[in-house]
Amino acid sequence: MVLDSYRSTADKILVPLSKPFMGMNPNLISVFSLVFAGLTGLFFYFGGLLMLLSFFTLMLSALFDAIDGKVARLRNIASKKGDLLDHVLDRYSDILIMLGFVFSAFAQISVGMMAIIGVLMTSYLGVQSQALGLKRNYSGILGRADRLVLMLIFILIQFFIRYSVAFHGLLITPINVLLIWFALAGNITAIMRFRDTYRALGSS
Repeated sequence: MVLDSYRSTADKILVPLSKPFMGMNPNLISVFSLVFAGLTGLFFYFGGLLMLLSFFTLMLSALFDAIDGKVARLRNIASKKGDLLDHVLDRYSDILIMLGFVFSAFAQISVGMMAIIGVLMTSYLGVQSQALGLKRNYSGILGRADRLVLMLIFILIQFFIRYSVAFHGLLITPINVLLIWFALAGNITAIMRFRDTYRALGSS
Protein backbone atom coordinates (compact mmCIF):
# COMPACT_ATOMS: atom_id res chain seq x y z
CA MET A 1 0.00 0.00 0.00
CA VAL A 2 1.75 3.16 -1.18
CA LEU A 3 -0.80 5.97 -1.23
CA ASP A 4 1.81 8.51 -2.32
CA SER A 5 1.50 7.09 -5.84
CA TYR A 6 -2.07 8.43 -5.98
CA ARG A 7 -1.07 12.07 -5.45
CA SER A 8 -2.50 13.19 -8.80
CA THR A 9 -5.87 11.69 -7.87
CA ALA A 10 -5.72 13.26 -4.42
CA ASP A 11 -5.12 16.67 -5.98
CA LYS A 12 -8.66 16.61 -7.37
CA ILE A 13 -9.93 16.29 -3.80
CA LEU A 14 -7.50 18.79 -2.30
CA VAL A 15 -8.50 21.68 -4.54
CA PRO A 16 -12.07 22.03 -3.16
CA LEU A 17 -10.78 21.35 0.38
CA SER A 18 -8.26 24.16 0.00
CA LYS A 19 -10.77 26.79 -1.16
CA PRO A 20 -11.98 27.77 2.37
CA PHE A 21 -8.37 28.44 3.40
CA MET A 22 -7.34 30.57 0.43
CA GLY A 23 -7.19 33.68 2.60
CA MET A 24 -4.68 32.14 4.99
CA ASN A 25 -0.90 32.28 4.75
CA PRO A 26 0.29 28.79 3.65
CA ASN A 27 3.08 28.94 6.23
CA LEU A 28 0.49 29.46 8.97
CA ILE A 29 -1.41 26.42 7.68
CA SER A 30 1.84 24.42 8.02
CA VAL A 31 2.16 25.63 11.62
CA PHE A 32 -1.42 24.53 12.35
CA SER A 33 -0.50 21.07 11.06
CA LEU A 34 2.42 20.96 13.51
CA VAL A 35 0.24 22.12 16.42
CA PHE A 36 -2.36 19.42 15.79
CA ALA A 37 0.42 16.83 15.41
CA GLY A 38 1.76 17.83 18.83
CA LEU A 39 -1.73 17.55 20.32
CA THR A 40 -2.09 14.12 18.72
CA GLY A 41 1.04 12.83 20.42
CA LEU A 42 0.06 14.42 23.73
CA PHE A 43 -3.52 13.15 23.72
CA PHE A 44 -2.47 9.62 22.80
CA TYR A 45 0.20 9.58 25.49
CA PHE A 46 -2.32 10.43 28.22
CA GLY A 47 -4.76 7.84 26.89
CA GLY A 48 -8.34 7.33 28.00
CA LEU A 49 -10.90 9.41 26.14
CA LEU A 50 -8.10 11.71 25.01
CA MET A 51 -6.88 8.83 22.85
CA LEU A 52 -10.07 9.12 20.82
CA LEU A 53 -9.52 12.86 20.57
CA SER A 54 -6.06 12.16 19.13
CA PHE A 55 -7.80 10.51 16.18
CA PHE A 56 -9.48 13.80 15.28
CA THR A 57 -6.41 15.97 15.88
CA LEU A 58 -4.41 13.65 13.62
CA MET A 59 -7.02 14.07 10.89
CA LEU A 60 -6.77 17.86 11.24
CA SER A 61 -2.97 17.70 11.15
CA ALA A 62 -3.10 15.59 7.99
CA LEU A 63 -5.64 17.94 6.40
CA PHE A 64 -3.56 21.07 7.03
CA ASP A 65 -0.41 19.28 5.88
CA ALA A 66 -2.13 18.30 2.64
CA ILE A 67 -3.49 21.73 1.77
CA ASP A 68 -0.66 24.12 2.74
CA GLY A 69 1.27 23.54 -0.46
CA LYS A 70 -1.91 23.39 -2.52
CA VAL A 71 -3.02 26.80 -1.23
CA ALA A 72 0.41 28.24 -2.04
CA ARG A 73 0.27 26.91 -5.60
CA LEU A 74 -3.31 28.01 -6.21
CA ARG A 75 -2.40 31.53 -5.07
CA ASN A 76 0.86 31.46 -7.07
CA ILE A 77 2.93 32.23 -3.99
CA ALA A 78 4.79 28.93 -3.68
CA SER A 79 8.42 29.49 -2.72
CA LYS A 80 11.54 27.57 -1.78
CA LYS A 81 11.40 29.05 1.71
CA GLY A 82 7.85 27.82 2.11
CA ASP A 83 8.84 24.38 0.86
CA LEU A 84 11.73 24.29 3.33
CA LEU A 85 9.47 25.29 6.21
CA ASP A 86 6.91 22.68 5.21
CA HIS A 87 9.48 19.87 5.15
CA VAL A 88 11.01 20.87 8.48
CA LEU A 89 7.64 21.13 10.21
CA ASP A 90 6.57 17.80 8.67
CA ARG A 91 9.54 16.10 10.29
CA TYR A 92 8.80 17.67 13.65
CA SER A 93 5.18 16.60 13.25
CA ASP A 94 6.27 13.02 12.58
CA ILE A 95 8.47 13.06 15.68
CA LEU A 96 5.82 14.53 17.98
CA ILE A 97 3.19 12.01 16.91
CA MET A 98 5.59 9.09 17.16
CA LEU A 99 6.83 10.15 20.61
CA GLY A 100 3.26 10.12 21.86
CA PHE A 101 2.92 6.54 20.64
CA VAL A 102 6.34 5.40 21.84
CA PHE A 103 6.04 6.68 25.41
CA SER A 104 2.42 5.64 25.85
CA ALA A 105 1.40 2.63 27.92
CA PHE A 106 0.87 0.62 24.74
CA ALA A 107 4.38 0.56 23.29
CA GLN A 108 7.98 -0.41 24.00
CA ILE A 109 10.59 2.31 23.78
CA SER A 110 13.11 0.04 22.02
CA VAL A 111 10.60 -0.80 19.29
CA GLY A 112 9.53 2.83 19.08
CA MET A 113 13.06 4.11 18.56
CA MET A 114 13.53 1.76 15.60
CA ALA A 115 10.19 2.95 14.22
CA ILE A 116 11.24 6.60 14.50
CA ILE A 117 14.51 5.82 12.69
CA GLY A 118 12.55 4.12 9.90
CA VAL A 119 10.13 7.04 9.58
CA LEU A 120 12.83 9.72 9.52
CA MET A 121 15.14 7.85 7.15
CA THR A 122 12.27 7.19 4.75
CA SER A 123 11.51 10.91 4.57
CA TYR A 124 15.18 11.87 4.36
CA LEU A 125 15.92 9.56 1.43
CA GLY A 126 12.84 10.86 -0.38
CA VAL A 127 13.98 14.49 -0.32
CA GLN A 128 17.68 13.68 -0.68
CA SER A 129 16.95 12.38 -4.16
CA GLN A 130 15.41 15.75 -5.00
CA ALA A 131 18.39 17.58 -3.48
CA LEU A 132 20.70 15.69 -5.86
CA GLY A 133 18.81 16.96 -8.89
CA LEU A 134 16.45 14.01 -9.33
CA LYS A 135 12.72 13.78 -8.78
CA ARG A 136 11.33 13.37 -5.28
CA ASN A 137 11.53 9.65 -4.50
CA TYR A 138 8.21 8.14 -3.37
CA SER A 139 9.19 4.50 -3.93
CA GLY A 140 9.04 1.81 -1.28
CA ILE A 141 6.38 0.05 0.74
CA LEU A 142 5.62 2.74 3.33
CA GLY A 143 5.10 6.38 2.39
CA ARG A 144 3.93 9.22 4.64
CA ALA A 145 0.34 9.00 3.43
CA ASP A 146 0.35 5.29 4.26
CA ARG A 147 1.63 6.02 7.76
CA LEU A 148 -1.08 8.59 8.42
CA VAL A 149 -3.86 6.24 7.32
CA LEU A 150 -2.45 3.37 9.38
CA MET A 151 -2.08 5.59 12.45
CA LEU A 152 -5.70 6.69 12.20
CA ILE A 153 -6.85 3.08 11.93
CA PHE A 154 -4.67 1.81 14.76
CA ILE A 155 -5.58 4.65 17.11
CA LEU A 156 -9.19 3.49 16.88
CA ILE A 157 -8.21 -0.17 17.27
CA GLN A 158 -6.11 0.66 20.33
CA PHE A 159 -8.93 2.72 21.81
CA PHE A 160 -11.25 -0.28 21.75
CA ILE A 161 -8.64 -2.94 22.56
CA ARG A 162 -6.90 -1.86 25.77
CA TYR A 163 -5.39 -5.16 26.91
CA SER A 164 -1.86 -6.32 26.12
CA VAL A 165 -0.02 -9.63 25.85
CA ALA A 166 3.67 -10.29 26.43
CA PHE A 167 5.31 -12.70 24.01
CA HIS A 168 8.98 -13.51 24.65
CA GLY A 169 9.56 -10.04 25.99
CA LEU A 170 7.66 -8.37 23.15
CA LEU A 171 4.60 -6.33 24.05
CA ILE A 172 1.67 -7.20 21.81
CA THR A 173 -0.72 -4.27 21.48
CA PRO A 174 -2.17 -2.70 18.33
CA ILE A 175 0.12 0.32 18.59
CA ASN A 176 3.25 -1.71 19.30
CA VAL A 177 2.44 -3.93 16.30
CA LEU A 178 2.09 -0.75 14.24
CA LEU A 179 5.47 0.50 15.47
CA ILE A 180 7.05 -2.84 14.58
CA TRP A 181 5.67 -2.42 11.06
CA PHE A 182 6.98 1.14 10.87
CA ALA A 183 10.41 -0.08 12.00
CA LEU A 184 10.55 -2.86 9.42
CA ALA A 185 8.76 -1.25 6.47
CA GLY A 186 10.25 2.18 7.14
CA ASN A 187 13.84 0.98 7.07
CA ILE A 188 13.16 -1.27 4.07
CA THR A 189 11.64 1.72 2.25
CA ALA A 190 14.68 3.84 3.13
CA ILE A 191 16.99 1.18 1.68
CA MET A 192 14.85 0.92 -1.47
CA ARG A 193 14.93 4.68 -1.96
CA PHE A 194 18.69 4.74 -1.46
CA ARG A 195 19.06 2.00 -4.06
CA ASP A 196 16.83 3.76 -6.57
CA THR A 197 18.58 7.10 -6.11
CA TYR A 198 22.03 5.53 -6.29
CA ARG A 199 21.16 3.82 -9.56
CA ALA A 200 19.57 6.94 -11.01
CA LEU A 201 22.75 8.92 -10.37
CA GLY A 202 24.63 6.60 -12.72
CA SER A 203 28.29 7.56 -12.91
CA SER A 204 27.77 11.00 -11.35
